Amino acid sequence: MRRVNITEFRNNIFHYFELCTKEDICVTKNGKVIGVLSNPDDSYFKALFRLSGCLKNGDNGSEYKEIIGEEIMKKCGY
Repeated sequence: MRRVNITEFRNNIFHYFELCTKEDICVTKNGKVIGVLSNPDDSYFKALFRLSGCLKNGDNGSEYKEIIGEEIMKKCGY
């Protein structure tokens, strides 16, 4: 994940919009992340992966992943 300060981001905004199709971009201000640009086609799978990591040990989470996936798909308008 690439990190870029807000001044650099503002000066080259179109470059970072193109770049976010390939990798996530963290925009920082005073060293703190204030925003993240990511590919919308890829964000569903990233969110599902992060949420599935919250499951108990030994639980493969198949039914939870399905439920979580359906909810994310609804929110994303798919």
